[in-house]
Amino acid sequence: MLNVIDRGVALIKSKLYEFHRDEEGAGVIELVLIIVVLIGFVVIFKDKIGNLLSTVFEKINGQASTLYD
Repeated sequence: MLNVIDRGVALIKSKLYEFHRDEEGAGVIELVLIIVVLIGFVVIFKDKIGNLLSTVFEKINGQASTLYD
């Protein structure tokens, strides 16, 4: 009976070790964390990003209009 319990404990230990070493979902978690951080930056700096894009597009439109004149 003790031998069966020892084998069961050994099996549980090996399965826990395999579970601990398994990195199958780590890539997905890293990707989700990167996306969350990027969304956070966009939310925090949305006004500055909007002003920057407005300035860039105004300059592009201004320079493009000189090409057509």
